[in-house]
Amino acid sequence: MRRNFWLLLMGSLLVSLSWRPLSSTDEALKLLEDMLEETGRLQTLRYEFKKYERIRGKLMLEHMTFKLRRNPFAVYGYQHSPRKGVEVLYPAETGSQKLLVKPNTFPYLPLSLDPYSNLVLEGQHQTILATGYDQLRSLLLAAKKRYANQVEKLVRSGGRLTWDGVPCQKIILEPPQYEIQTYTVQQGDNLFRIAEKRHVGWYKIMELNGFSSPNVSLSPGTVLKVPSDYGKVIRLTIDEKRKIPLVVEVEDELGLYERYEYYKLEVNPPLTDLDFSRKNPAYNF
Repeated sequence: MRRNFWLLLMGSLLVSLSWRPLSSTDEALKLLEDMLEETGRLQTLRYEFKKYERIRGKLMLEHMTFKLRRNPFAVYGYQHSPRKGVEVLYPAETGSQKLLVKPNTFPYLPLSLDPYSNLVLEGQHQTILATGYDQLRSLLLAAKKRYANQVEKLVRSGGRLTWDGVPCQKIILEPPQYEIQTYTVQQGDNLFRIAEKRHVGWYKIMELNGFSSPNVSLSPGTVLKVPSDYGKVIRLTIDEKRKIPLVVEVEDELGLYERYEYYKLEVNPPLTDLDFSRKNPAYNF
């Protein structure tokens, strides 16, 4: 009888241990893993988008509607503010690497532009190629790999909330030692290549070094200031059900650097080639 009692007791303990609730850190890590997996599966997106980016010390707001296809990559965007009526389409034509822009000012005609040109990137933190989640996903995977031995210090839970009517969870990523470092320019480097290699933002490098353009000419051997990580703090508000980020907020050593908000997000809507064609009758190219 006594032996049966101890067997039952041990069995109960094993069951209770196997069903131990996840800690807040474990929960945040699992949510991050789920988010990385789900964003990697996406094929198409449609959403409204508000972005706040710090440009020359001031937060600038832009409000747009986007349609996106991951493969082959294509984006259509309509701007609601600050320049209502501006439309963008990438690629401009099948096989092109140009961005088609329909301005709302003179000359009012569609312009085919290099997406990395100064004209296109004036007042922007990102290129059109960063639209969607792939760049964020790449940055997070790089941080996860870099801090593999300190991952419990990198990620924590920020609690639950509702965003745009959607139940969400917030996770916070905080690199253990964010700092401004130096980088020696190598042959063939430009700000975009350096940012890609270091998994940081090209605009941040431009800002740190006082450049007026991302297309500044760099000589090998030049020493630049670069951040150690994309941000000092990154906060992600993630749809609990779909595991997709609805708010991405980044702080640096100066405070809020950028904030991206997704509204009315549709995952894998049935978009067609016409959605990414200048011939679409709903567009004004």
